[in-house]
Order: sequence, then C-alpha cells, then structure tokens
Amino acid sequence: MTGCANYRELETLAVVTGTAFDKGSDGTGYHLTFEILGQSGGDGTQGPTVKSQLIESDGNTIFDAVRNALKRSDKKLYYGDCKTVIISNELAHEGIAPVLDWLNRDSEPRITINLFISKEKTAKEVIEQKSLNDPITSYALSNIDKNNPKFLSKTASVQLYQANNMLGDEGISLILPALDIANNQNDKITELGGTAVFKKDKLLGYLGSDESKYLVFIKNQVTSGLLIINMESASPDISLEIIDSKTKVTPILTGKLPEMKIEIKTQVALSEMQTSADLDTESGIKKIEEKASATIEANIKQLITKVQREYDSDIFGFGSAIYKNDSDYWKKIKPQWDSLFQSLNIEVSAEMEIINTGLLKSKTKVGG
Repeated sequence: MTGCANYRELETLAVVTGTAFDKGSDGTGYHLTFEILGQSGGDGTQGPTVKSQLIESDGNTIFDAVRNALKRSDKKLYYGDCKTVIISNELAHEGIAPVLDWLNRDSEPRITINLFISKEKTAKEVIEQKSLNDPITSYALSNIDKNNPKFLSKTASVQLYQANNMLGDEGISLILPALDIANNQNDKITELGGTAVFKKDKLLGYLGSDESKYLVFIKNQVTSGLLIINMESASPDISLEIIDSKTKVTPILTGKLPEMKIEIKTQVALSEMQTSADLDTESGIKKIEEKASATIEANIKQLITKVQREYDSDIFGFGSAIYKNDSDYWKKIKPQWDSLFQSLNIEVSAEMEIINTGLLKSKTKVGG
C-alpha cells in the first residue's frame, strides 16, 4: 500500500503556531507555552473568526513537556505549521543546543522556523502579548521578522537551518534576533530588540538595534532600511533610504598576523532633510555622501571593538572568511583564533552614493 500511511483527521490536531521555551518553575526541566490556532463564531452569514489560545506544559525534557500537553489538550499538538520559537534569556545563557536538538530531531518542525531570544524575564510573557494586526502572535512575529530585511535591516533574521549552520561552521559564532516588550498607547506589544550574541550555543549578551544595523552591514545582509546622519549638530537631521548595499570582506594573510579588510558600497535615496543648511547642490550632496560614509566607517569600527573586548565572539564570520580563502592557513591559526580575533586589525572603507533625492528639487522653504 502507498500513501495515507500517516493519515490524520484535521479535527484531531491542535495546530501549533509558535512555542515559548522557559526553564521549569523549580529551576529544572522545561516549561513550554504553545500558541494554538483556533476559531470561533460563524452563524451562516459570517464566517468563523480566527483566534489563538495558549497551552502551558512542564516536563523533565522538552519532548516530555510536549507530550504532557496532552494532559490538558484533547488534540495532539501538530508542529508542521509552527512559525516562531522564542527561547528565554535564562535558558539561552545555559545553552540552546537542547532546544535545537529537539527541533531538528522531531519529524514535524520545519527548518524554516524563525528563532528569537526573549530579553524579558521569560519567553512566555513575550508570546502572551497580543499583536497589532494579526490575531495570531506567532504569525505576527514571523511577519515582523520577514519585513525587517525589506524595510529595517536592524537585525539579522535567523531561521532554524541558518542557526544550525552558524553553530556547525568554522570561524563564525551564532547570533539570533532578540525580542522585548514595549508600550503602545495603553497596551503592551512585542518588538524587535536588537541581536543576541552567542559563543557556541551560550548567550553572552545583546547588541542594540543601531549596533545590529552595522552588524548586518558587515555580514552583507543589508537590502533596505534607513541610515540616519547628522550634518550640523548632535541631533540626527538627514534620513537616507538604502536602495542597494554590498559588503566585501577580504582576509589579508601576507603578514605575521591575519588582518581583515571590509569594503562597503551603498546606494541611497535622500529621503528627509531637517538641517537648515542648503545641501541641494552638487557640493552639498557630496558633503552628505562623505558624512554618511564616515558614519558607517566609525560605527562599524566601534562595533567591532566592542565585540572584540566585551564578547570575544566572532559573530562577523572573519574566521570563516579566512577558512574559505585559505583552509590550510585557517587550520594553523584555528587553535589561537580566540586571542587572534580579540586583537585582529581591521580596515574599514565605505563608499556612499546618493542616486535619488526624492520628488523635491530643493529643500522645503519656510517663509519669514
């Protein structure tokens, strides 16, 4: 016989859209919070309303907690449509390998699941928050993650298979997007909160949203977003919308110690100008390009120095770049890479080009 061997009636399944992973309340085992797809209403004239509900469960292991959910749910949990996994800050500090092991080993979770780290006390309180537009919080978080590279580029989006690759590859450390809870009018909502920095599978700390933007630049993952610069004062006064950006990371292996060269070429549109200076001239545009280039270079150098000193974790993949350039050279320096990374000399050059100044031909004039 072929087909139907794994046949299951849909009404016997509880479709999991997302899961929050926390430590057990007594400090051992796991506490899981599942968001389950559901519906309500429907009277013949109007269709049913999509909604979600949460099921919590504890277990000595992750799979134990998953199965223990059946003590509360009359339907078996189905993981094939799970979009989002949120891991608590506490659990991540101890290591996320057990969570990834279960997700990779079980037959139902997809390798495209979006992974997040909760900066709040628990992951549960993140998945509990209602989203602004989608009745399913896990779907909303997945969409926010999907829109991030299109419009923000303020943190790297990481799916399960990409996390597996970063953990297993030579010369690169794991990063994951972080979530925190923000105020929105009288409600609490979940928002992207920078980048979680790991060494192996253990969380070390976080980068803020602005720092994460420059991390994404180094990793050549910027496809859109804004670059905010200041021309006259300490306050940012010009918004540049990124249209295209390419980053080339080149190892320099000719000296006694390895060095790294980062070259960035970015095309932008001039989208907002709050400065009183008249910069709508050829020389003015040139000044903005130079300021933007210098801003990128300074912030990238500052970020690299911070990560070298505070985290000593090669989240940029410089070691991976050396491995791909000269695997024999990498084998020689790999045992000393931690100390070499901390003192690695890095040259950064950025080239900014404004190719669009919007619909305005000159700065908006204000009469006196």
